[in-house]
Amino acid sequence: MFDICKILLACAVAVPFNAALAQSSVVRFDGIGAVRVGMSLPELNKALHASNSRPSDPEERSCYYIDLPNQKAVGVMMLNGRVARVDVDNSVTATMDGVHNGDSEARAIKVYGKRLKIEPHAYSPESGHFLTLLSPDRKFGIRFETEDGKITRYYAGTVNAIAFIEGCQ
Repeated sequence: MFDICKILLACAVAVPFNAALAQSSVVRFDGIGAVRVGMSLPELNKALHASNSRPSDPEERSCYYIDLPNQKAVGVMMLNGRVARVDVDNSVTATMDGVHNGDSEARAIKVYGKRLKIEPHAYSPESGHFLTLLSPDRKFGIRFETEDGKITRYYAGTVNAIAFIEGCQ
């Protein structure tokens, strides 16, 4: 009887924890998990329970990235002191509709339909595309980069920030 109680208690704790962990990995138009576009660095640090600081080099202060703890290959772009976008370079972290790196262009088109704007990729127009999805208010978006029919990376944030092809460069 005691072992059954242990198992039930472990399950009761694990299910909410796993649900919270899964929710923290979902990319929305305006961020990921507790991270929201528009947050200041102190607000971001509070949400992440972290102590990130601005770069010391004045040239890097206007735009830089902060890696998300426990989120491999997910970075937060800080632009002029505020969260502007989330960059995803792994194949685990997905959008709110389940689209992720490694998916086919066809899957993204099936999921998002005519809401996607499809353009040739700036650096490989023969084999790649930008697939851009805007939020209903058109203030935010998600942009997928593809190569040979596969999503290779994507980012979500303000419409201006997702237009930066090379991130902060």
